[in-house]
Amino acid sequence: MNWNLYRKELKRNRKNLIIWSAIVIGFTLMVTSIFPFMQDMGEDMAALMEKMPAELSKAMGMDAETWSSILGFYSTYYGIYIIVLVSIYTTSTGATIVSKEEKDQTSEFLMTKPISRLDIFKTKMLALFTLSMIIYLVQAVVAFISISIFKGAEVSWEAFIIMHLGGLFLMLFFTCTGVILSMYVTPKKNFMGIVVGITFGSYFLNAIGQAADAVNWISYISPFHHMSFQVNDPDYGVNYLSAFVLLAIGGALLYLSFQKYKKKDIAG
Repeated sequence: MNWNLYRKELKRNRKNLIIWSAIVIGFTLMVTSIFPFMQDMGEDMAALMEKMPAELSKAMGMDAETWSSILGFYSTYYGIYIIVLVSIYTTSTGATIVSKEEKDQTSEFLMTKPISRLDIFKTKMLALFTLSMIIYLVQAVVAFISISIFKGAEVSWEAFIIMHLGGLFLMLFFTCTGVILSMYVTPKKNFMGIVVGITFGSYFLNAIGQAADAVNWISYISPFHHMSFQVNDPDYGVNYLSAFVLLAIGGALLYLSFQKYKKKDIAG
């Protein structure tokens, strides 16, 4: 573990962290602040949802109860947009934090320091998960405060916590995916295209599977299928088995990433 390298990684990634945090904070505030206005249209929106094809409602993660509470309204956007945006940031950071030295041709300078590849990898992973937890916690705190202000009725904070835990497990899984991606893809100027494809592609696989019973099996491929955001479900709770599997796969991806990194011929 090298604290100088750790501080350097946090410093050189702070601009992206601020930008992406501002994006998810802005989106969170927009969603929660418009609920009081949408609530007045609740009955009309519920009637509209009932007229929509059931397949489309499932794909969008909406139903008539979505408009009955701010948490139901917020959960729809959290599952579709907010956690996807957070995951895009953490996955793209995971894809670049190790490969950045090779891409910027500074690896030769780093490798000549009295620091092993293990220490480099561990330090960069700690910096990566620090950045990931910062944006995750900032968004969650803003959501909590904003929902408290605009709720208009009692909110199940237990369901709120469970939903955000599901988002945490998804974010950590995609973050680890970004790390292993950088081990097997030639360092690029920008991994964003691949990262967006992975995160949005995973979401749409689940949406397609939910919308059409004939291809329901396809949703099981997506990690989104295994973390529910249906807070209005009376049986809503943490899926501990799915959470464990996602974390185990993430840990395995990090292990494979390090095995590849320690043997990799890194260009200077």
